Amino acid sequence: MPRRGVLRLYLAAALVLGLVFLESLTVHPRLSVSRVSGVVNSVLLPLELGTHSAVQWVSGAVYAVGGAFSAERQNTALRVEVSRLQSQLASLQAVRGQNRRLTQLLKFRQRSLEKFHTLTAPVVGRSPVNWLDQIVIAAGAGQGIKYGDPVLSYGGLVGRVISVGGQSATVMLLPDPESAIGAMVARSGDAGVLDGNGEASTLKMQFFSAGANVRRGDLIVTSGLDGNLPAGVPIGRVTTVGQGDFGLVHEADVTPLANLDRLDTVLVVLQ
Repeated sequence: MPRRGVLRLYLAAALVLGLVFLESLTVHPRLSVSRVSGVVNSVLLPLELGTHSAVQWVSGAVYAVGGAFSAERQNTALRVEVSRLQSQLASLQAVRGQNRRLTQLLKFRQRSLEKFHTLTAPVVGRSPVNWLDQIVIAAGAGQGIKYGDPVLSYGGLVGRVISVGGQSATVMLLPDPESAIGAMVARSGDAGVLDGNGEASTLKMQFFSAGANVRRGDLIVTSGLDGNLPAGVPIGRVTTVGQGDFGLVHEADVTPLANLDRLDTVLVVLQ
């Protein structure tokens, strides 16, 4: 058979088979579509379910990570805010304490130092090694301060000026071992010398007379006999009384009226 005839025969057979297939779809459309759909569903449904589960897991993980980062940022912000508020509170408490002490100092000046001309000066320097020995104040010769001027805090005497600059001065405090203040009992007038011993809570006073009239609770004031300090400036109160070496003199322990540990502002008595 010629080649063209064979080709025509193949084409006719293909046409017939196509018509038969179309007829089968027309006669049983629902069955065929249902079968095809079932096959497709059986293949794609597990994939769809797996993909949906994976998407949900990834979404949950991303949300959880995002939430963790957000919570950490919030915690950090809260910690910073708490630290800021604590710092503000500490500053306010410090300012409040300083204002309270300054108010007490001004009241003390009005009550006890009416006859003296005084100058208020801030404390700007203090040795951490010899905390109770000396302080530096932000006032000097330019403000009328001179060597030997008494220096007080609220309550009483804290020391005296030992060196003066143009805008600053150095004050020797009562506990300094080099300090020696002429003092007396305000009640009886018995006089002596008040020495520093390096302690803020107790000073040692030796009286000139073995029969000095002194007892516990007596107020000790400056005597004015040493030529440096005016008489009558309050210093402290007697806590104990005893005999000195060989019983020749009376001794007394004196607690300062001023708080020598906390000096941020002082009064200088200008002479």
